[in-house]
Amino acid sequence: MIERDAAVQIVEEELERDYQRELSLGLEPIRMALSHVEQHELVWIISWTSEEYLRTRNPDFALAGNGPYLVDRVDGSLHQIGVVAAVTDAWEADYRVRIRRQVTQTAVDDLHDEVRAVAGAHGRVHAMHTLRQRVPVLSHTQIIEYVTALQHGDAPAHLADVASRELVAPTDASVVTIPRAANC
Repeated sequence: MIERDAAVQIVEEELERDYQRELSLGLEPIRMALSHVEQHELVWIISWTSEEYLRTRNPDFALAGNGPYLVDRVDGSLHQIGVVAAVTDAWEADYRVRIRRQVTQTAVDDLHDEVRAVAGAHGRVHAMHTLRQRVPVLSHTQIIEYVTALQHGDAPAHLADVASRELVAPTDASVVTIPRAANC
């Protein structure tokens, strides 16, 4: 388990690498520092801003658009998210699925459970009506095929894909993994 101090060190090292990289390019980089550390069940959320702003609180030195870093609490991997993803917590679902590889119940899974339950309790015709209400783009023939398949096992992949396009919002790939130096 990665503790707070280790997470802070990981981000401080990344900020220093960024500073040195900009310096080597002949730029005039601004020194950055950590402004807030928050524990989350999955990660340490570490916010940062310019050292000058932290020292003076002068808004001229405040940064805009710098999303926090995430340090995985299990393996210490470093990631970054945008401000909007941070404020809305949109990053968490993406993180669970793409980074942690956790299986999540989707809207299509819920639909399949509902259609099976309706078919079991009220029969096939009611299940077909339920499916038609949830996924109206399916033809009558497709609905029959879908419900029949669900009653005997899994939905046909081509029809589950249609349901997925209709029911599941596009994935917010808001988490960006940052490769760390080889000596870390």
